[in-house]
Amino acid sequence: MKKLSLLKYAPLLLAGSLLATGCDDPEEPGGPGEEELITQVVITLTPIGGGASMSATIEDPDGNGPMPPEPPTQTLTLTQGGTYDGMIQFFDASDPADVENITEEVEEEDDAHRVFYTVAGLTGVDIPDGSLDTDANGAPLGLTFQVEVDASASGTGTIQVVLSHYDEEPKGDGSTPSNETDADVTFTATVQ
Repeated sequence: MKKLSLLKYAPLLLAGSLLATGCDDPEEPGGPGEEELITQVVITLTPIGGGASMSATIEDPDGNGPMPPEPPTQTLTLTQGGTYDGMIQFFDASDPADVENITEEVEEEDDAHRVFYTVAGLTGVDIPDGSLDTDANGAPLGLTFQVEVDASASGTGTIQVVLSHYDEEPKGDGSTPSNETDADVTFTATVQ
């Protein structure tokens, strides 16, 4: 009976194992992929029951880089007792001739994103989690939302918008921000 020597085939086995590990793609097909450059964030509020919508834009030329975003283009003016349908949009406008709508990618990868809203300095103004749109698993996404303003609301303050990216950790129920932030901007708001 003839014995095979594995040492003879060791170089082939080693090359095969290197090719197997070298060909692995760290991104799964349809997975969240890498973070996108976001240089522009637009918030739009439309009064429920009629009225003109209002928008504000924040430009951040280096994305989530070392330079702070430029101040918003407009203060959001909320009316006491009003409720607003809100929409947030993210863009890569680093090339003005080819502006990329990152919001579409966030929608496509909804299980890897969540938008968090924090209201500060405004009394009686709330963005309830229950008003946020959801991903395919029923967890909050937050590209659309509602702003509720009490009849006795007052103040001048801010609405912070954070786009959280779940790549290294699972999104789960989406109640906790991830360690990765794609965008973090603050809009000014006042109540009349």
